[in-house]
Amino acid sequence: MYHCARLGLVLSLILLPGAASAAGFFYGHIASGGTPVKGAMVTFYHGEPKHSLSILADEQGRFLSPDLPWASGYKVRVRRAGWRDVILEEQSPAGEGTWLSVAMERIDSPREMIQQLPSNYWMNLVLEEFTERDHLLEFKMQCTYCHQQGSPLTSRRNFDREQWEETIIDMGRRSAIITQSLRDVLPDRYLDAYDDANVLAKLPAYDGPDGPLPVPSPEARRGVVEEWDLGGPTSGQHDLMVYHPDGSIWTVDGPMDLLHVIRFDENPSGVRKSYTVPRGDHKPGGVYHKMGKGDRRGVDTYLAPHSLQIGPNGIIWLTLASGNQLAGFDPGKETWDIVDVEEGINPHTLRFDKKGRLWYTLTATNHVGMFDPISREQKFIRLKFPDLATRLITYFTPLFLRNADIIDLGDRSAEMDGVTMPMPYGIDIHPLDGSVWFSQLNMSHIGRIDPETLDVTPIETPFVTPRRLRFDSKGNLWVPSYAEGTINLFDTQSMTWKESHEIPVEPIGSEVPYAVFIDHDTDHVWITGTQSDSIIRYAPERDEWTIYPLPTLVTYTRELDMDSDRNVWTSHSSSPAWHVEDGLPKVTRLNPTGAPDIEASGLFNDTRPANRNASVVTR
Repeated sequence: MYHCARLGLVLSLILLPGAASAAGFFYGHIASGGTPVKGAMVTFYHGEPKHSLSILADEQGRFLSPDLPWASGYKVRVRRAGWRDVILEEQSPAGEGTWLSVAMERIDSPREMIQQLPSNYWMNLVLEEFTERDHLLEFKMQCTYCHQQGSPLTSRRNFDREQWEETIIDMGRRSAIITQSLRDVLPDRYLDAYDDANVLAKLPAYDGPDGPLPVPSPEARRGVVEEWDLGGPTSGQHDLMVYHPDGSIWTVDGPMDLLHVIRFDENPSGVRKSYTVPRGDHKPGGVYHKMGKGDRRGVDTYLAPHSLQIGPNGIIWLTLASGNQLAGFDPGKETWDIVDVEEGINPHTLRFDKKGRLWYTLTATNHVGMFDPISREQKFIRLKFPDLATRLITYFTPLFLRNADIIDLGDRSAEMDGVTMPMPYGIDIHPLDGSVWFSQLNMSHIGRIDPETLDVTPIETPFVTPRRLRFDSKGNLWVPSYAEGTINLFDTQSMTWKESHEIPVEPIGSEVPYAVFIDHDTDHVWITGTQSDSIIRYAPERDEWTIYPLPTLVTYTRELDMDSDRNVWTSHSSSPAWHVEDGLPKVTRLNPTGAPDIEASGLFNDTRPANRNASVVTR
């Protein structure tokens, strides 16, 4: 992890004319040995639960914050991979600006420096060991479902072969089911990848004058990232959504069976409230209770709320994966409407059509379901299977679950070649004709459903692992390939694949894009940087990528949404949450154009203010 500099730094605090806002702000300069530290991230933390705001320094090492809401009590962290963190406690933003002159200490030790790299750099060491592409894709597909690969708590360990074998079996019991052929070689791939000599030969090679990570682009430096703690170390904010009637943010906490809301109208640091989803007569584990799936690291999970969307009448609807139910929550009355799913198992992602009908995927039984909250009608569509064996096993899945106390499904699936279930996953509604489109994650298919006749048109993808897909304003469908690290465009008029773009996160091929979101005003594609602690934007009209780094290491993300001001939102959904750098999940807002213009401010045209000494607080 990062270590804070144990040295003095030069710090100046003065008031300067020229900042016209009544609120306070910080500005200043970051250097190391007299050389600017390009792209350093400056984060301002406040309060408990924490609220933080992060900006990026320019190529001259200059930074300028937006107006901040509180007059005092800020902790300031300055971070750039390749240098030790600088921490300043109890800082106060003045109305005319508080100047911070920060001296960073370069890290000389390669062993220390490489611990600062995001997880995707470490996972890439494993990817480089694979000689068979099928094994590489299977590893990326199955071994990153719940958390990042290569984080300090998942992979950076001096395990022996037996320990890796035990870990792989344990992950299989938790649904990371891999083939026997991969299981046979994966311990050696880990041992070779994380061998000390291999690590020290490869990872320090990324280091250069500006550090081991690319300097964020000028466009990325226009962004402002804010984060709010939400939940505890056993939480997991799987999905989030913007509640557009009032701008509040809602999340589903799978392990804790909670629905959270955080509001900002009274307090910029957020007012939080949590609602327990009614468990009824469920046992821990819900429909999976006979498999022993209830205990998630000391927490009894009954329902596992997974996804959420707002209906036309303002009711928030959730899928309850383990509960095998849908749940409607009225934010005004704070009342629940629990609906048992009549067919299929494991409701997953959901979307509403223009008629107010809720469409959702059911991953365990290869269904898409429809529920009309007004008429209470339910319909189910069984999707295409790859072969007869998979069809039979899927049909018998409810029977297996009812008898899982007799047949140990967890150990069997973890230690033998299992059948790869098609797994309907992403879903979206065509903005022009109202058709329902879905992806089958493990089957390399997407498909179209006629919402009236329920006829299904299956479409093979020229890539593996299509995940959470979205339409642009013109009815083109953008589909991420989770394992291949690409986004792909399907023309729904000609019914042909038109484009495929590799996500340019370094090292190339190390990203796993879980979901996309399309801004219908611009048709820009927003992508979760699930493995690389980032949010990514692709502008198709100019074929331009922007990678926005996030301030917290091990930020595992699964969903994106956008508010009325076109800020992009996501949530931390690592399972377990304590993999996250500070052990707590968060919700994150990216304002792509929120950073003040340094040149236009005029604040850096005067001579540097007189300095005074201060000490750095060690983390």
